[in-house]
Amino acid sequence: MRCSQYDNNPFVWLIFTGIECMSGLSPPAVIQQIADLADRYNCFLVDQFGVLHDGFNAYPGAADALRGLMQSGATVVIISNSGKRAESNRQRLTGLGFTDDCYTDLVSSGEVAWNLLKSRYLGSRVPQGASCYLLSNDNDHSALDGLGLSVVDSLSDAQLILLSGQHLDEPGLTELYGRLQLAVDNNLPCFCTNPDKIAYARGGKVFSSGTVAQWYEAQGGEVIWLGKPYADIYHYVTAQFNIDDPSKVVCVGDSIEHDIKGGCSQGLATVLVRTGILDDCDDAQIEALYRQHQAVPDYIIGAFG
Repeated sequence: MRCSQYDNNPFVWLIFTGIECMSGLSPPAVIQQIADLADRYNCFLVDQFGVLHDGFNAYPGAADALRGLMQSGATVVIISNSGKRAESNRQRLTGLGFTDDCYTDLVSSGEVAWNLLKSRYLGSRVPQGASCYLLSNDNDHSALDGLGLSVVDSLSDAQLILLSGQHLDEPGLTELYGRLQLAVDNNLPCFCTNPDKIAYARGGKVFSSGTVAQWYEAQGGEVIWLGKPYADIYHYVTAQFNIDDPSKVVCVGDSIEHDIKGGCSQGLATVLVRTGILDDCDDAQIEALYRQHQAVPDYIIGAFG
């Protein structure tokens, strides 16, 4: 059943297709500021897009809230589904006012994907020196640097697709799907290093690489998903920061499908932030998302601050 309030919003419709509006789920605990959790958790895994900033501007109070967590002695790791490598994301955060004293480190899905391609997939799933059709934002090649893969302009010459980012409106999606049908027909594996389905552009929300990968998979293509909510990115963070007590870790994000489901699947506490992708969703719509993704946060907060 399609809920009438979603009819004029293609982004909400993407999320809610086939889901009936529901209510009556036990609500998460409401907190007023993230500092309320500083005496309960010593490791915060914080999403960036939609939580700390909108891609162009920092949200008011977000940088100070991070600094407060750091000053309390917590480990603060920015964990992002950006398909770009970590350094590109650090530079973006610095430009938005998130200086080094705001967080311990940053882990992007692009960074995790690069390491997994190098250590797990090259020489096994991906031939050494394979030809790659790259779909990225800002013509970013960082996810391939040092891997020995060659970038080709034609899908007919490719042995794999690396889908690290796309910002597309509906006509753009249609055009890309038409091109990718050849890749489906040729059984090319698609490595999606940014599972997010919605992104931010100057004109507002747009469809992102996760939407493209979802279509590719629905056509019968093979997708290797890397990023939240999938386990590899959490295993990477756990190993990098020697996290050995999951009861002291809390994941913070604005996506129920990625941040909340990902944290829940790893047995971690979660905080849902009602900015970003949820900024135009009401309580009933959010409860429907809980049911759809079988994931309910432990806490909810209006904005990260």
